[in-house]
Amino acid sequence: MIRYVKWLFVVVLAVGLTACRSDPTGPFDLPGQGRRSSDEKNFLDPGTFPYNRIESGGVPKDGIPALTDPVRVPAGSSEADYLRDVDLVMGVVIHGEAVAYPHNIGWHHEIVNDVVGGQPIVVSFCPLTGTGLVFNGLDADGSRLTCGVSGLLFNNNLIMYDRRDDKTLYPQMIHKGINEPRLNQELELLPVVETTWRMWKQLYPETQVVGGFTGIFSPGQYRSYPYGGYRSPNASPMFRIFPSTGSNPIGEVFPPKELTLGVRFGETAKGYPFSVLAAQVEGVVNDVVAGNPLAVVFYMPDRMAVPYFREVDGQVLTLERIDATDGLPFMLRDQETGSQWNMRGEAVAGPLQGKRLTQVPAHNAFWFAWATFWQDSQIYQ
Repeated sequence: MIRYVKWLFVVVLAVGLTACRSDPTGPFDLPGQGRRSSDEKNFLDPGTFPYNRIESGGVPKDGIPALTDPVRVPAGSSEADYLRDVDLVMGVVIHGEAVAYPHNIGWHHEIVNDVVGGQPIVVSFCPLTGTGLVFNGLDADGSRLTCGVSGLLFNNNLIMYDRRDDKTLYPQMIHKGINEPRLNQELELLPVVETTWRMWKQLYPETQVVGGFTGIFSPGQYRSYPYGGYRSPNASPMFRIFPSTGSNPIGEVFPPKELTLGVRFGETAKGYPFSVLAAQVEGVVNDVVAGNPLAVVFYMPDRMAVPYFREVDGQVLTLERIDATDGLPFMLRDQETGSQWNMRGEAVAGPLQGKRLTQVPAHNAFWFAWATFWQDSQIYQ
């Protein structure tokens, strides 16, 4: 614990310290500053990426230790006792295997390299931007991708490094290589369900979860959020952001730490702030983003917002909330066929019984982070 408190002290001072560092990027080679146009609203083009805005997070490369193939335990194991029912987890289901990756683990490790259902994955969580993204860990050439924590940040966001070459850097929220040898290569985003541990266990009773005995910190350390009041709605980001909130047309639309579901197709992004969803619906939102018909299943008590494609066998469905018969908070019914769907996106009754909605790869974020990375984002109102 003493070691971690010292690290937090360094992080708090890092804004001032990075101004004094001659080489904040440490062992990583980065291109020269690109020519950035004033009308660019994201950071997807490596040719104009503002490399001078990368800064040290106050820890060296691997100073925050990523986990690789950690021990996983059943939900009822004593090794999962570090989790409370209200703690948030990132849930992954691949080939029928369900695994939970708690924020509690992400606070202290930020990256978990694992294999679920035979599929290598990279689970990443940035506490400073509130972003949990899961990536395909199997490359096209059959090699396994594993990542580590570089110690660098861009707009408060975690920058991962590729352990295959020990050089390539990926800012988590754009998940694209910003330097050689994998410049401009994009990691494949996979679906994830972020919700409370309580809800995840209801959805997938047979789930496994990362155990608290990691061999790095004691299980008790995973019970404590190490950033104090950082998650408070009006708390400022820890590090500088570019562009500044005041010069960003959507930067101040919501409080900085407003939790937001972010959906993106290429350069078209849309944010679903939880406060807006909670005020308007509890059940499902039917929407269209970049020509894609979506349904966002939302349940505020367990902080869950999951987007699905709502087209099945060429038919676009319009979903509505109905009372549940399966023990979960609610179910859905499509207006077109009258089929009933559970919160997992499975048709359980009606003409489409046995069909499944395809989950959209997406993630949650603090509002300031979403608005900074996607400055022309659409906003669900």
